[in-house]
Amino acid sequence: MKRLIFTIAASLFVVMGAYAQKKVLKEATKALRKGELTEAISLAKQAAQDSETEQDPDTYITLGQAYLETFVNSEFKDFDAANNSYEAYAKALEVGDDKTEESIMEPPFFNPQDPSVYMGGGKDLALLEYYLIIQFNDRLQNNDFEAAFKLGTISAKINPNIEKAFFAGYAADNADMKKEAYEAFKVVIDFNEPYDNLEYALNYVIQYEKNEEDYEAALKTARKGQEMYPEAKVFKDWEVDLLIQSDRMDEAISGLQELVDEGKADKVTYYTLGYLQWNNEQLDQAEKSAKKALELDPEYIEALYVAGSVIFNQGAETMKEANEITGDNNKYEDLREKALVKFREAMPIFEKCIAANPDDIYSLRPLSTIYDQLAMPDKRDKILDHIDKVEGMGGQ
Repeated sequence: MKRLIFTIAASLFVVMGAYAQKKVLKEATKALRKGELTEAISLAKQAAQDSETEQDPDTYITLGQAYLETFVNSEFKDFDAANNSYEAYAKALEVGDDKTEESIMEPPFFNPQDPSVYMGGGKDLALLEYYLIIQFNDRLQNNDFEAAFKLGTISAKINPNIEKAFFAGYAADNADMKKEAYEAFKVVIDFNEPYDNLEYALNYVIQYEKNEEDYEAALKTARKGQEMYPEAKVFKDWEVDLLIQSDRMDEAISGLQELVDEGKADKVTYYTLGYLQWNNEQLDQAEKSAKKALELDPEYIEALYVAGSVIFNQGAETMKEANEITGDNNKYEDLREKALVKFREAMPIFEKCIAANPDDIYSLRPLSTIYDQLAMPDKRDKILDHIDKVEGMGGQ
């Protein structure tokens, strides 16, 4: 008999324990209705920690509502309360059923004449999202970008979409929160769907990754941009630039050559290709590429410099070869004349560069050598004097 009484007493204790926790939840709801938000939050948290009520969605709905009211009462400045509200509702959705989701996501209704006046309908997660969007737009319009970013980030957790992610990134960038902006724009491009500002996000991500010297990631993003926008040359240009930055010259040249072969090359493409070929000691190809750029724009100074330098270098190499000849005067004269032909060709090109920029030391130096080799001492001396003057002013 004593054993039976003990068993009954133990069972009664368990039932009363569960009732006690239900009572805690009930008290939390009561405190919420009375506007005692701190008490409601404390009691709801207590219920959430007990095994009898931790799987009850009402526990988290109560907590979400209390934090939501705290956010509203702070004049929408308590971003931690807004985030805590979201997390509470997310937990309610996790432990609840379809009916729970339908209730939590019921849309609210506001006065069409005054969108700040709540008229009824949902008062849970959908209401929180509404406030977050309204406040986000307000902060954005008033250039409070850091606050806008925080609000937009919470809103995106509730209902992620590409537009929310973009404007969160936009706000972070304007708040000089570069890493946060990068992360937001990464989300934008990961949606893999059409969007008006997608190119902006792609370029931002590439630039950030380049600045961080994460060339592999930047290349991956640039190539993704090419897939999404096959007609946009900018992403091919990014790829070439990144290949150069990561010392992958052959790949960079190959990429530019593809643009040429596809008929998509402009003067900048030809100039860049010529410049890379020159630096890769592919002088004949570099000359052709630079001259092609000049066909498209005869005044293109950068292409003039590459063309002049390549032709000058060819002449210098040939003159060096001639000067190494011994015992064969005819061969020497033949090579020397070939070198002079190159110098004569390079001379007007460098003169054009100097006309555009009289202090361009990188054009002045080879031009002085050309005048010397072509037996033009007056012009040579004039150039040498000018070089001294430029270098005296800090030129290099």
